[in-house]
Amino acid sequence: MTARSRAGRRSGGTATDRELAVVAAVIAAGSEKAAAHHLGLSHSTVKHHLASARSKVGAATTAQLVWILAPRLPDPEQVARPDAQQV
Repeated sequence: MTARSRAGRRSGGTATDRELAVVAAVIAAGSEKAAAHHLGLSHSTVKHHLASARSKVGAATTAQLVWILAPRLPDPEQVARPDAQQV
């Protein structure tokens, strides 16, 4: 992947559904590590999703990211593990 195509992917200014779900999980769990455990992801994967979302929306911190994305975030209690069965 070239630097230009990477830059093009980031210039959209909008977080993906997965990034939104990770942000909501961090809010619900209270920490990145707890969110990672809840989602069945590694801590570094959660950090990557947060960093990617911050870059896309121009947020300097995770707190700023939450504030910017608040209207679009799913209900934190509804964010489930990708492999979990929905009841």
